[in-house]
Amino acid sequence: MTAPEQTAEETNDPFADEAWRAAIEHAAGCPACRTPGGGCSEGEGLLRAYEEAARQARSGGDT
Repeated sequence: MTAPEQTAEETNDPFADEAWRAAIEHAAGCPACRTPGGGCSEGEGLLRAYEEAARQARSGGDT
């Protein structure tokens, strides 16, 4: 998984917080996510969902 542009603490959006929590919980239990250079499509998808939710929260929900 790659580092997100923004951490969950910087948003006040419950969806972004929930998406961040889901990504972290997945990564904590996924051997592929914990392995440097490991590839995990589910972890990457969860991270992308968080990044999109955080981006929308920063823009006021406009897409």
